[in-house]
Amino acid sequence: MAGEYGLPVISDEIYDLMTYEGKHVSPGSLTKDVPVIVMNGLSKVYFATGWRLGYFYYVDPEEKLTEVREAIDKMARIRICPNTPAQFAAIAGLTGPTDYLERYMAKLKERRDYIYRRLTEIPGISTTKPQGAFYIFPRIEEHSKWKNDKDFVIDALNEAHVLFVHGSGFGKAGDWHFRIVFLPPVEILEEAMDSFEAFMRRRLLG
Repeated sequence: MAGEYGLPVISDEIYDLMTYEGKHVSPGSLTKDVPVIVMNGLSKVYFATGWRLGYFYYVDPEEKLTEVREAIDKMARIRICPNTPAQFAAIAGLTGPTDYLERYMAKLKERRDYIYRRLTEIPGISTTKPQGAFYIFPRIEEHSKWKNDKDFVIDALNEAHVLFVHGSGFGKAGDWHFRIVFLPPVEILEEAMDSFEAFMRRRLLG
């Protein structure tokens, strides 16, 4: 579709190494004629949150992005200047071992599996099991009690004391969804899900 309309693909791959089943495949490795701009950074995989250090690269088999590349290079020379220690740290991260990720992803997988199971047991909620990162994006199937998904998450915060992010904040496709971060240990997730499940049962089942 991008090739038909002469459009480049911009691929955000910040979670590229944080997958549970299978490996991430970049569109940049698949293209034959469509230019792909791949964006990435150090905040997730390399635990450098807050350093604000990222990078991108081009896969441009037919050199369709020449003017774009020249313009971005000019802008980078004028406006963008990551601090020097962070740049050296980035080199160490990008070229160093990533065996720590195996242990980290094993912990996240346990948390992912736990919260997925709990959500599927809560009335009025459906969800898909995430294949990467550390978020889950459930859908509010029974929403007659709320005006919208933002009203829902505020209600859950006030009554269940559990904080979610409303899905419509991510665009129209997120209507009647909400996002959960499952980084905390299972013990904390269990406390949160117990409270949330009790909230949903009170609201929907009386």
